Amino acid sequence: MSSRDISTHEHAERVQRYAMALARHAGVGDPDVLDAIEHAALLHDLGKLAIPDRLLDKPGPLTVEEYAQVKQHAAIGSDLLLGMGADGLLAAIVRHHHESWDGSGYPDGLRHEDIPLGARILGIADCYDALTSDRPYRRALAHDIATGMIVERRGATFDPRLTDIFLPIVWRLRPQPHLHVVPRETRARELCRAEATGQ
Repeated sequence: MSSRDISTHEHAERVQRYAMALARHAGVGDPDVLDAIEHAALLHDLGKLAIPDRLLDKPGPLTVEEYAQVKQHAAIGSDLLLGMGADGLLAAIVRHHHESWDGSGYPDGLRHEDIPLGARILGIADCYDALTSDRPYRRALAHDIATGMIVERRGATFDPRLTDIFLPIVWRLRPQPHLHVVPRETRARELCRAEATGQ
């Protein structure tokens, strides 16, 4: 993965740092669950190896068909891990890290506590880093804009309790932000793509 795209590797390391901090602050004490979250954070984009670069690096908006293809990466990554003999919890976290609290996510439309706790944690960490990192289709967003977008999706995309725990701790965990202001009307589109691609 890192040989294909070093930015993906760096993204995974940052997501791992955010996810582990959130898990500990949320009171996750089971060492097996913590281990699964730690490894899932590094491997959550494994399925992107099966997604064409022309989609992942596309500078403009994705078409409906392209968006559907990109969304397959979560299930593909999970299947790859299971095929390699990975732990079932690890594979489940990778599969479900794009599910939404309200059931509108993918690949299985799970909602609330039906979404594995590790996947709910990883989803928040992944989205925050996606928003605050440079991507082919936009510059990195400032911390305040990114957290504001996450707050807007609290209780819809994201577990509200975990969101409330994450926001106060991410400030001290984040690297120096790249300041970039985007018009408010573009925020929903940027969040949607960030959630779909982890970019």
